[in-house]
Amino acid sequence: MHDHLGADPMSLPPSHESLREFLVEHGLIDPDEPVSKRSLRSASLVHAALHRKVEGAEPTAAELAVVDEAAREAGLELRFGSEGPPRIEPTARGVAGALGHILAAAFLAELDGTWQHLKECSDDTCTSVFYDRSKNHSGKWCSMQSCGNRNKVRAWRVRQRTGGPAA
Repeated sequence: MHDHLGADPMSLPPSHESLREFLVEHGLIDPDEPVSKRSLRSASLVHAALHRKVEGAEPTAAELAVVDEAAREAGLELRFGSEGPPRIEPTARGVAGALGHILAAAFLAELDGTWQHLKECSDDTCTSVFYDRSKNHSGKWCSMQSCGNRNKVRAWRVRQRTGGPAA
C-alpha cells in the first residue's frame, strides 16, 4: 500500500494494520482474520522479492527460497474442473493463503508474458508497482492523479524558473 502523500499511517513500510487492510480490501482474507508478526514478516519478504523482480533484478537464492517457502506454506495446488479454466489455488487460509493467491498470479503472469507489463512507478518517492496498460508500454506513473501530476507540475515549475519552453 502507498498513499502517495506520506502522511497516512497506512503508507509503506507495511504494518500489521496496512497488511490487514490490503488483504481484506482485496478479498484475500476475512476482516476478522488474525495477522501475526510472522505473517507480516513473510508478506514483507515476499513483497521485497517480487518487487526486485519487477525492477528487472535477478532474484537471489535467498529471495527464491522465501518465495518457494511461501508457496509451500500456501499449499498451492493445480485445479482442473468444469467450473472454468485450470487454475492454481492455495489450500491454506489466512495470510499464507493470501500470499498463495498473489504468488499464483505472479507465476501465471511469468508464464503468459504479462509480467513484463509490471513496472515500478517513476516517482522517486513512490515504491508502487503498476500494470502498464499503455499500447506502447511507455507508462511511467502508478497514478496519473498523484505521482504523474506531481512530477509534471514539478517539471513545469522548473521550466518556468529556468525560462525553458512551456509544456
